[in-house]
Amino acid sequence: MRAPLINNDGPATLSGRDPHASHNNLGIINGCYVPVLLNILGAVLFSRVGFSVGFLGWAGSLLLFCFSESIAYLTITSFSALVTNGRMRGGGAYYMISRSLGPAFGGSCGLLFWLTYCLNVTFNTVAFTEMFVTTFLPEWSGGNEGQIDCNVEVDPSGNAFANTFAMSPEQLKKVAVSSFTLFLVFLVGFKGAGAFARVNVVIFSGLMLSLAVGIGTIWLSRTPRAIEKKLMFLVNLSGALEDIEAELLPSRWADAQKGNLSVALFPFAWSADCPVASLDGVALSCGPNGKGANLSGDLADPGFAIPYGTLAAVSTAFFFYIMLIFGQAGSLDRIALQFDMDVMQDACINQYFIVMGISTACLSTSLGSLFGASRILQAIARDNIYPCLRPFAYGSRTGDEPRVAIVLCWAVAQIGLMLGDLSAVAPILTNFFLITYALTNLSAFFLAISKVPNYRPHFKYTHPLLSLLGAFLTLAAMVYLNALFALITVLFVLALFVYITFSFKEHSRWVDISYALAYKVAVAALRTMEGQRRDPKYWRASLALLLPIEGREATSLLGRP
Repeated sequence: MRAPLINNDGPATLSGRDPHASHNNLGIINGCYVPVLLNILGAVLFSRVGFSVGFLGWAGSLLLFCFSESIAYLTITSFSALVTNGRMRGGGAYYMISRSLGPAFGGSCGLLFWLTYCLNVTFNTVAFTEMFVTTFLPEWSGGNEGQIDCNVEVDPSGNAFANTFAMSPEQLKKVAVSSFTLFLVFLVGFKGAGAFARVNVVIFSGLMLSLAVGIGTIWLSRTPRAIEKKLMFLVNLSGALEDIEAELLPSRWADAQKGNLSVALFPFAWSADCPVASLDGVALSCGPNGKGANLSGDLADPGFAIPYGTLAAVSTAFFFYIMLIFGQAGSLDRIALQFDMDVMQDACINQYFIVMGISTACLSTSLGSLFGASRILQAIARDNIYPCLRPFAYGSRTGDEPRVAIVLCWAVAQIGLMLGDLSAVAPILTNFFLITYALTNLSAFFLAISKVPNYRPHFKYTHPLLSLLGAFLTLAAMVYLNALFALITVLFVLALFVYITFSFKEHSRWVDISYALAYKVAVAALRTMEGQRRDPKYWRASLALLLPIEGREATSLLGRP
């Protein structure tokens, strides 16, 4: 029988777990493939892919997506190796990191990971509300819906949230709609994994129908519909392009070649923020994804479902993104792609198919994030790393559902709704995700190079250099997006790391990779010394034990009677 990474089930047995509780037994489809695919096929698929194609061309967009996919596949191979090495319990990436790098790394990243998921619920709930209001209650909108503005001004005083609660009546109505939507999502999550899987089937069906109609329209329609939308300074933009070559290159290069005056019309389009926003909002949306791993405690066979379900979901999503990139590049006007977030609605045979797609994508991501956040919080609480979180270790007798934890997750997401615009912290939240995936890669790397006898994963399509490359690319993406926010993220992790190191009282009950790495380094150092010539210049005494010259103690230590 394969020895697990930790011989017992680890410190998670300390509190909160009912030994008689039954567990959910979700399969690879409803427990991993569908949740991961729904999370990747988010609202950015409909609203931001065209933005990327418009500014970067289909070649630049494809390059960014390939970069993101490389990070995704490398990270998937790393956590696939971890989950197939012995027992895998609930907590996802937190469980993997804490059981390999130790409680300080796991606890610091796990808490940030949980907070990011909670606020991700807020972002997607707000996105759903914006789509709902724009489509069905336009009188509540501010009048600028559907337009992308790269001129994002930062308040020099630093009071980004000074006027947060000074909301207009229209904003208060939107908050009410968002709160009601969030409460419905909470009810599904509170019910448990069974309700989550059933609702996901309905959402999945709606999203697939929307994708089929939307992509089919721009690929199969012989006469693309004209886009008659008042946009910035342009009216009645045509949706037809005869040659996909026209949108091969990034917009600045293409305009310079053709003498296009769009740069003069829209000079702010070339601010440095737009390409970064494209990578942040689009390319990384199909990057590393831990939704399947977050449900590890609810899967019948996590060692099989997580690796292969996640690989299948990421590959399927990448196919849809590629189809949309080439379809939009070959049939939609570049200026419309750059400045109209609703261009897919205008081009589709019926805009309500796209509305349904965006709505289902936002709801599925909100539900999945709330579901994953509660399980991460439950796992952290059961390890007792933060004593104040211990009450959230509770799991129901049926399915071990984290019902107390999900209440706190809902409350944090609701507070995010009340705060208003959280776009200022969105890049930091993205970095919280990325640094967690970087540490997951490092966990697999250190376990592999330590050569510990019980590290024998079933998943064979991995290598320590691939894990190291995945960690490097993830950190490089953080720095590229925003070096300052990357530094802030690292400082957050270090602060929590130091806190846990000095406050956590149960280090002796944990087994991590530090001893194995120290042993490997010590053996390598001894072998190096053994093969070197001993020069008198650097002579030093090598003493193993000092004995008294005479006496009973000396003879007993020497083994004499």
